[in-house]
Amino acid sequence: MSAAAALLDRLGRPGTVRLGSTTAGRVTRLTTGLPALDAVLEGGLPRGCVTELAGTRSAGRTGLACRIAASATNAGETIAWVDPDDALDPEAATGVTLARTLWVRPRDVAGAFGAAEILLGAGGFGLVVLDLGSQPDGATRSTSWMRLARAAERTRSTLLVLTAASQTGTCAALRLELTGRRARWSSGPGRRVLLDGVTARLTVARSRGGGAGRSLVVRQACA
Repeated sequence: MSAAAALLDRLGRPGTVRLGSTTAGRVTRLTTGLPALDAVLEGGLPRGCVTELAGTRSAGRTGLACRIAASATNAGETIAWVDPDDALDPEAATGVTLARTLWVRPRDVAGAFGAAEILLGAGGFGLVVLDLGSQPDGATRSTSWMRLARAAERTRSTLLVLTAASQTGTCAALRLELTGRRARWSSGPGRRVLLDGVTARLTVARSRGGGAGRSLVVRQACA
């Protein structure tokens, strides 16, 4: 975690860091950068809470998380991405300001939870992404989720958990589910058929702040 300490030293210690352009006392939501989703969620992801984004392999959860991360860093937030599978490709993280991103690659899921708790507890990170996409269900205990939820609440950081299937239980204030992924193809006279992008349905499966049961179509372009 020496890299995290170095980043915090560069940005300022907890208590002196100010992220974004609005005061922490008035900011309750982290905008996702997707106007339709922000409208459904009454402004975006809740700060100081756990948000779970669940979807099967290739459903588009990493791409959606990158769009949220890009919106956060472009708004001046400093973020962290905890990646035990070393699955993130920084070159494919379109729009994410890497200078404002701390990429942590622990060796296993236990290390990932420990890193996420340290980052949340340190303060100064507007968004912490915990990518557990390939980890099996039940890989962690409910006490681990409660610890992360308490740490996020103390520092008002948004914790975004990426999973293949729901794991957070009642510790998540918001749960989003990606389903029905479909490929979009483009072609024309004298042109090769190319993959233009993918679409998926995003459903608000759980929400303490409204919008539960609502869904929308998310379109992602291919780089």
